[in-house]
Amino acid sequence: MSPPAEHQPPPPATAPLKVGPDCWMVGHRNPHSLLQCNTYLRIFDQGAPLHVCADPGSQIDFPVLQENIRRLIGDLSEVHAFTLNHQDPDVVGNSPSFCEANPQIQTVVSEDVWRLVQHLSFRPGKVRFANAERKPRIEWGGGRNWRLVPTPFCHFRGAMAFYDPELRTLFSGDLFGGLNQLGRVHLFAEESDWVGVAQFHQIYMPTREALRYAVRQIRALKPAVEVIAPQHGHVISGDRVPEFLDRMYDLLVGVDLLATGLDTTYLKSYAQVMSQLVTWTADIMGRSEVLTRLANPAIDDDFESLVHIQGNDVRLEREGYSALVKAFDRLSRGEPSEFANEMRSLILSMCAERGLPIPPVGVGVEEPGGMGSSTLSPR
Repeated sequence: MSPPAEHQPPPPATAPLKVGPDCWMVGHRNPHSLLQCNTYLRIFDQGAPLHVCADPGSQIDFPVLQENIRRLIGDLSEVHAFTLNHQDPDVVGNSPSFCEANPQIQTVVSEDVWRLVQHLSFRPGKVRFANAERKPRIEWGGGRNWRLVPTPFCHFRGAMAFYDPELRTLFSGDLFGGLNQLGRVHLFAEESDWVGVAQFHQIYMPTREALRYAVRQIRALKPAVEVIAPQHGHVISGDRVPEFLDRMYDLLVGVDLLATGLDTTYLKSYAQVMSQLVTWTADIMGRSEVLTRLANPAIDDDFESLVHIQGNDVRLEREGYSALVKAFDRLSRGEPSEFANEMRSLILSMCAERGLPIPPVGVGVEEPGGMGSSTLSPR
């Protein structure tokens, strides 16, 4: 599959989106959310009909998901099986509805995930345990199969990705998922979407070693992966697959970001980002207001120990990764979501340009109507 053109037009709010031959993204591309929950429907149309869903998705998205499935195969009862990567509610939330629609439905899940997800009290017609050590493939019948790809601690011990060798598509769960900018809900990843992938992993993945193990697993697949379909963000295809694999292999995440050595390596660059952030916000709200907010002694977040504020100058002294998060919080308090999200995009892009670990700024800022592409005027 060739990589899509940059700057794709936004998809319809409610419509199945084609990932590849007989493979569709049927979740809701919500322009007001930073976190898209991607559910995929694979249609096997040779021999006996078989419809497999990867990650049933969030209950919030169920009306859209149900309508998209209806458009493709007629009814939710026509889904014959679903796979679960891990047990989070945004992944498994619609499992009870699938089981109710088709009491004979199969679910494919690792033992570690099933141990927890069974507490949702849904009962598939058949539970098939995905254990790559016992059997490396899930056979759907008629010569159709998916390869099991264990991705432990990405971000759960029992996380399991599923590889469709016919379509060369990996359904990867949270691995390679990303936060998007508000309003940017195109299906296929563009270069600028990497920062959202990096930020998501630096928040939710425990350590780079877990990512490296998963990347080695993916690189070893034959035939080679051409499409990565994650449960969040954008579908990765074409030349972006090896590019994003390379970047993921070296990405610092989770506990790696607690290392004191980060200051030695990145402090100067974080200081440049802090300086540009102060300048940008000063152009909008005035430098006096910026300095007042950053020096506010009523906020108990230890920010004053990380920076030195004297006169009109703000100088970062240590822990740039944490300091940017705290500066963002102080400067965005009480502001409309459009302001917060434009600031978030600015920080992400500045960090990405310098190759810095992406700080978790603005996570969850997604009020209805807030768009990452807003234009702000000076006060």
